Amino acid sequence: MKFKPALLAASVALFTAVSANAADFPEMELSLAHSAAASHAHNQAALLFKQKVEEATAGKVKVEVYPASELGDQPSLIDQCVSGGDVDLVIASQSNLATYIPKINALSAPFLFKDYDQAHKVIDEYILPWLHDDMMEGMNVVPLSMFDYGFRHVTTKDIVVKKADDLKGVKIRVPGSAGLLATFDALEANTQTIAYSELYQSLKQGVVDAEENPVATILADSYYECQNQLALTGHFFDMQALIINKDVYEDMSPELQEVIKNAAIEAQNLTRTLIPGQEAEIIAKLKEYGMSVNEVDKDSFISKMGPAYEKIAKLCGQEELDNLIKAIK
Repeated sequence: MKFKPALLAASVALFTAVSANAADFPEMELSLAHSAAASHAHNQAALLFKQKVEEATAGKVKVEVYPASELGDQPSLIDQCVSGGDVDLVIASQSNLATYIPKINALSAPFLFKDYDQAHKVIDEYILPWLHDDMMEGMNVVPLSMFDYGFRHVTTKDIVVKKADDLKGVKIRVPGSAGLLATFDALEANTQTIAYSELYQSLKQGVVDAEENPVATILADSYYECQNQLALTGHFFDMQALIINKDVYEDMSPELQEVIKNAAIEAQNLTRTLIPGQEAEIIAKLKEYGMSVNEVDKDSFISKMGPAYEKIAKLCGQEELDNLIKAIK
């Protein structure tokens, strides 16, 4: 194939410009750590972030990805990112972020979003701007983007859940999220806050009879091996922020900051493709692995959420909760 002179000249100019831009980036290494399994969509997104940063800087800025809590559990990873320790970037849950910024508890209210499209619109137009300044000032981190984690559902061992009363008295592991605890307390379940690293064994040994997670996590962490019922409660839309240490970020040139921001959005958008797009396929796979999948009477759940909203409002402030609900509507 022969290049026309004008096309060849343009190609050379483009290559020269890219090379010159790449030469402007310092050689550095960034660490990105998270708690999701290597097979999870969040790890795929982290690897895409790595790829995009390294491509845009011609390999001068390298990103090392550490999945599956290799560098510690999520609270520890966030603490390292906040304090400027060994972790530069973390994919952080809203429940863990709320320990630093109380207003984030508003996001833990149950049944806030009806679907993914609504959640994405509110995240982009309200939630990320709402978090930005407080996280920079209160945590010494910059929120770059928000990864989908998915709508959370309930799994059980030998307990069929089709309505809210079916969870009354059931021993269920719930993360240390104020909103999730308030939700299952309102359902009169027997909530247990077991560390995530201990959850599989706790289910296997019958310490608890139930847990709740998005279907992608249920598959990735093999909970179908010790749970045989999946109730599609969709009680909570979970999202996790990709954060970077503020000092690390502010030491970067504007050009490198732009690379980091663009890569973070591309990684976010991958989770918005993978998490919703694979749900039907994942549910079908869980059925193949022996799980019974049940639709539920959502109104029976929603009608019991008054006490949960009251508890959450006390944590985040009624005004913050009201403003979030207004933004959603």
